[in-house]
Amino acid sequence: MSGEPWTDALEGELTFPRISARYDYWQENPPASVLLWALAVGLGVWRPSRRAGADARSTLRSLFPTGRI
Repeated sequence: MSGEPWTDALEGELTFPRISARYDYWQENPPASVLLWALAVGLGVWRPSRRAGADARSTLRSLFPTGRI
């Protein structure tokens, strides 16, 4: 959602603290795609087929115990 391409350099620097910082930033400044999704769902014009589980981030984190992806 950041708009930057997924590169080897980005992957090499990506850690859970950095991912969490991005999520925190996006909570205050959501990307346009998230705003449009929220509007469509909120107005009832679109219904998502399935939502991710509440513990999806903790499950992903357990797969990478060192914090490096």
